[in-house]
Amino acid sequence: MKRISRHLTPYLDLGKQRWQQFNHREQSLLAVLAGVLFIAFLYFVIWQPSSQAVANAERQLAAQQQQYQWVQRAIARYKKLEESNSQQQSASGSVSQRINRAAAAQDIQIARLQPQGQEYLLSVDEVAFSDLLSFLAELEQRQGLALKAVDIAKLNTPGQVRLRKLLVSEAS
Repeated sequence: MKRISRHLTPYLDLGKQRWQQFNHREQSLLAVLAGVLFIAFLYFVIWQPSSQAVANAERQLAAQQQQYQWVQRAIARYKKLEESNSQQQSASGSVSQRINRAAAAQDIQIARLQPQGQEYLLSVDEVAFSDLLSFLAELEQRQGLALKAVDIAKLNTPGQVRLRKLLVSEAS
């Protein structure tokens, strides 16, 4: 520190001499000029770059948010497409294969599956009513089959029914 002040001392002395050579009015003008230069320095070196950095950050944030929204929409489209593909895949195969696949998904034992022209007649000896409803929904919604006729009988066991007749065909 002493080394620096030793080098600056002659310049400081010269500056003090020059300052004292100015009259009071010139000293006031120079003080105002120094204040204006200090404010200009603060504005151009500190304020303006920081405000530009904030504006750039806000633009980047808006761009990132737009990209995030685009990704969310793309994910939703992908899931919808994947779901429709899985429904199309599950509706592939012959009518009897789709009936057996739906029955296996609900753990239902088919007692009889008999083709009758373009339609299939099936029966189930004993099944829980809720499982039967799920099975019927699976046949219509996922397997793409049409239910033509249903005959259900109540059993003595609560919640259990017998599917006496279900007539199924390819949906039009």
